[in-house]
Amino acid sequence: MLQHFIALLLFVTVCFGQDGPLTANFQTWLQANGYGDQDFPRVDFGTKGSFGGKDSDTDAATRQPVVFIHGNSDAALKYSFTATGWSNSIEYFLQKGYKSRELYATSWGDANALNAASRTHDCATLGRLRKFLEAVISYTNATKIDIISHSMGVTIGRKIVKGGKLVTTKGTCDLGPSLAGKVDTFVGLAGGNYGLCDCEGGDALISATCNKKDGFWPGDSCGFNTLDCGAPIMAFPCSGVVYSSFLTDLNKNPIREGSYIFSAWSLLDDVILYEDLVWGNPTSLIPNSTKKKVYSLYTHMETKELTAEDQFDMVVHHIVA
Repeated sequence: MLQHFIALLLFVTVCFGQDGPLTANFQTWLQANGYGDQDFPRVDFGTKGSFGGKDSDTDAATRQPVVFIHGNSDAALKYSFTATGWSNSIEYFLQKGYKSRELYATSWGDANALNAASRTHDCATLGRLRKFLEAVISYTNATKIDIISHSMGVTIGRKIVKGGKLVTTKGTCDLGPSLAGKVDTFVGLAGGNYGLCDCEGGDALISATCNKKDGFWPGDSCGFNTLDCGAPIMAFPCSGVVYSSFLTDLNKNPIREGSYIFSAWSLLDDVILYEDLVWGNPTSLIPNSTKKKVYSLYTHMETKELTAEDQFDMVVHHIVA
């Protein structure tokens, strides 16, 4: 019985990897600098709600800090078998010489997949994550940072870097001036930049995350093509799609997300589906990307979980292998 118990503990330790939360030094700094009300540690997730920080004031980052932004119903670190967080990526970066003072993540949302359909690009979420970026930049005194994002974290990350006015179903806010000049590399993994085909039609009215203002509505038609957003070949010429106002503004905004922009996705993504196509174009391809990486067999979460080496190459070497 004892052997089985020890084996179970080892299994849990291996599966759930890195522990947080933010270091005591970072938490003290946050309190002293006006961020105490933002709950960046997210201790409601135990040790999985956040990661990063110095051990003491004398610690200094020798690499550009990396900020990780997770997607809908996920967490900063592996919290459950569905909310796998950035544990694999952080472990890989640590093995490559990074320190906790150079790697940062906080959780947003509640990691409950049953609530996924209710989440939008709202002012509360984006405003809080924008402040997290600002806090990391100030705390580390970094000239530049890198950002690695996944799923809904891609479109959230893009907007909080670009800044400016945010119009949502619940009101309007201003995220502040662009932070693009502080971002060296922006990595977007499996992001719905042009919407999600499963959000077309009636879903835009039923599901908040699919809504036409700040959700992932891809548009219901393109030319004479109607309600067939994911078709591999359009029956009629397709141009000038009217889709989510938030995504339209995001994609038309000429401000780049960083000096280097990388997009990556999988043809077998089980959330985006349709080989990543939305009206004939890959929805995960961020406009003006420096380079892209297309995987053949990964699921939506595996595009984050199994690509740490590629993520490292993108932010450190600015290459796609």
